[in-house]
Amino acid sequence: MTLKTYLGLMLGATVMAAVAWALVIYYIDPFKAGWVGLILFYTTLFFMLVGIFTVLGFRLRQRFLNNELLYVLIGLSFRQAVWVSIICVGLLLMQGAGILTWWDALLLVVAIIFLEAYFLSE
Repeated sequence: MTLKTYLGLMLGATVMAAVAWALVIYYIDPFKAGWVGLILFYTTLFFMLVGIFTVLGFRLRQRFLNNELLYVLIGLSFRQAVWVSIICVGLLLMQGAGILTWWDALLLVVAIIFLEAYFLSE
């Protein structure tokens, strides 16, 4: 798969996830839908964020790190986009459950940083 094809598919999937997320927000009442509505909300948000952060991260790396191989940059961008999306959705989940405090947020961010450091060291 070429880079252009990958980015086109990623952008298409991101747009579809954004449309799905908007439809979930517009049509699903969280008080009536229960846990199914919440799962749909958070999963579509997660996929939308992964797509956005992957494309933005790749474009920024491509612009500022000209000497790197593109397939290395896209893999790194995707993995870090997943981590950042996990942080965003995790913080929203904790806020929705009423258990978000600053030390919980810090613990989640530090755990993700340690996981990324492990993957970068290999």
